[in-house]
Amino acid sequence: MSKLNLIHHKTGGQKGSKRRPTEKISQTVLYVIIGISAVVFALFYLVGYNMQSVEDPSFNAPLLTDALLILMMLLLVVAAVIGIAAVCIGLRKRDPSDKVVNGVPAAKISTITFGVTFVLLLVTFIFGSTDTMMINGHQFNDVVSLKLTDMFVMTSIVMIVLAVIAVIFGYTRYIRKGK
Repeated sequence: MSKLNLIHHKTGGQKGSKRRPTEKISQTVLYVIIGISAVVFALFYLVGYNMQSVEDPSFNAPLLTDALLILMMLLLVVAAVIGIAAVCIGLRKRDPSDKVVNGVPAAKISTITFGVTFVLLLVTFIFGSTDTMMINGHQFNDVVSLKLTDMFVMTSIVMIVLAVIAVIFGYTRYIRKGK
């Protein structure tokens, strides 16, 4: 039996039928998260947004700030847990023969990507700024929080620049290949 027929046989004769339930769950989760976020943001801006701060009346203290912060922290934690679980499951299920898939060194690319990201996070944390900041009229000088913020901002900027460079390099490859 050929490889194509074997795949067709294993999926019950329907191309991609195995992915449909996963796709449906993914779509539903996405729509639920978008719906909850839209409701929380709408409530944040429409209910008690212009309340004055008790400590300093020149600042706003929106009523539902805590709800918005809790939602963002919850989404961050859930995303981190799912991401770590996906990496662990992927590493556990990885077949040693999957180092090269269709001529692409997948294991090498995965290892390099993880290593570069980890080193980049570490370097940007070490060299992150600890200069105090004025936030809402108060001095903010927590060294760890300042370094973490700088780490995430700088790492994001570097990764975006690297992605743009990779896209440009990939595009020019087709131009170079044509010559």
